[in-house]
Amino acid sequence: MRRRIENIKYIGVPFRSGANREGAQYAPKWLMEHLSLPEDVCSFIQFQTEESPLTDSETYGIKNYDAVLRMINAVRTEVVTSLADRKRVVVFGGDHSIAMGSISGALKNYLNLGVIWFDAHTDINTEESSPSSNAHGMPLAALMGLCKSGINNKGGKLKPENVFWVGARDIDAGEGEIIRSRGIEDHVYTYDRVRQMGMSAVMNDIRTILKANSVEYLHLSFDVDGMDPTIVFATGTPVMSGLNERECDEFIKELGTDMPQILSMDFVEYNPLMDDDSYTTGMWCLSVCEKLINMLK
Repeated sequence: MRRRIENIKYIGVPFRSGANREGAQYAPKWLMEHLSLPEDVCSFIQFQTEESPLTDSETYGIKNYDAVLRMINAVRTEVVTSLADRKRVVVFGGDHSIAMGSISGALKNYLNLGVIWFDAHTDINTEESSPSSNAHGMPLAALMGLCKSGINNKGGKLKPENVFWVGARDIDAGEGEIIRSRGIEDHVYTYDRVRQMGMSAVMNDIRTILKANSVEYLHLSFDVDGMDPTIVFATGTPVMSGLNERECDEFIKELGTDMPQILSMDFVEYNPLMDDDSYTTGMWCLSVCEKLINMLK
């Protein structure tokens, strides 16, 4: 039986230690302030400020290893507490490494969790396969228990068969091998596949598999670089030939149609320092955040 989940908790995570560029840590405050969210349902996990710059030192094949571990534990604790209070959770990043904390928290009591990864990248590198040593490219490997360091999920492991990628188009060789070794290459809906099939058919495929796997709850991890950089340019790792606004709107619509209930969500990788004077990307992010939040209500 499904557990009744009510209300929404908003968590800001100003963290960029998983990436190689300054700026993403300023997105949570900007987004949460401009969304005018009620203060009593918001929390802010303070990590990085201009007074505490990063050195990007590398340990165990991961840059800023200690900072990443602290973030995972802090975000996981916050998510576990919020879900225990029967709230759904929206986490604003920061870089995509924050998903190691948010999804770990969701998995604590929901072991058959489904994950939809809206992203230009598959983010399933291990310490050994990563060409950059940046943790924001490792969340799914860590959550599946494929890494060798302390970033590996300490609780129940994310099931590969419950993970789906939408919009991927920059997949490292090592990531491709990991995906193939798990037999889930058909779960990667690349930009080309989305254009060929249409977003509605893609989401229907995902819906069918989730139902066959008896998945009742979902985590959505939304990276803004899933979009084409002509639309969303203020992000650290843009990739050409991305999804357009119509496809994004259809994606959100399909998420709210006969899918498992969305338990938790990330919105990541907006970089205000890269935006123009009109905050063009930021305004787009606000519009999409509002659509996603309205879908949860």
